[in-house]
Amino acid sequence: MSSVDERELVEVRMIEEGLRSAYGGDTEGVVEAFRGLRDFAVQLIHLDITAEYELDAKALIIAMGDIGRETAEKRMETASIASVRALGEVAIEAAGKKRESLALKALSVLGNLALEFGGKRMDIAAKSAAESLGSFGKVSSRGEMEILTGLSEVYLMQLSMKAMEEKLSETWDIALNSLGEIGASSAEQVIENNAVGAAILLEELGNAAVRRRDEHRVKAVIQALGKMGRELSQKGSKNALVQTVWALETLRVLALEYEMKSAGTEGKLELELLNTAGILDEEQNLEKIQEIKEFHQRILRRT
Repeated sequence: MSSVDERELVEVRMIEEGLRSAYGGDTEGVVEAFRGLRDFAVQLIHLDITAEYELDAKALIIAMGDIGRETAEKRMETASIASVRALGEVAIEAAGKKRESLALKALSVLGNLALEFGGKRMDIAAKSAAESLGSFGKVSSRGEMEILTGLSEVYLMQLSMKAMEEKLSETWDIALNSLGEIGASSAEQVIENNAVGAAILLEELGNAAVRRRDEHRVKAVIQALGKMGRELSQKGSKNALVQTVWALETLRVLALEYEMKSAGTEGKLELELLNTAGILDEEQNLEKIQEIKEFHQRILRRT
């Protein structure tokens, strides 16, 4: 038997062991399986790009997602945390090696698991997923991988929405802050579409919080926008700063309409702290932002 055949046999056995452990509620067995599957996936990422290795790596990632979903069904919190950490590490490794197809597969599996944990009110596992999504978003931003960064932002926004619905406070905080950090990181790397996208998605979150009359979270979104806006201003990221100002003004007005005076005051304060001179009268800014909004709407419809 060749070394490749032996490796594939060990992989299959480890997948089977992971699924068997998950079905049987054996947390330790699942965690051990994820360690091995992560290591196998990373090895494949480092090999020469061939169709066979690409398919093998994607099959491993899909299997990790299958095991992760079973841990969610069994509400195995520790094993679920192991699943999103392993997938996050695989996604980051793939992005670092410019294996974008594999990074995208790992990100999509990770993002969908995050939403499943959130929907099952598994706050600790969902928080860990938010951390992994945030770390990946910042890595892909630094690598100027626009599509991967944008998709990580969308998953974080969707997870924030789920956390708001299910009252998962820790997951909400991590996802919200990560979204703003990715936006600021994107501006630093001059991939402004993602910085604009972060502001758009934060505005969506704020709008949802307003509709739920959740003033605490409206204020949190306003503060996240203000923090990101100040970083954008320092980096000279004009389009993203325009969108941030619009988002702040929209949320300020909505907060007052819904009689959230404290949130309205917070919005006014954050706007006053931003240097907005000369940024609101440039037609090309408006056209660019509209294009990016349409791009994000297409992503949201697909996920």
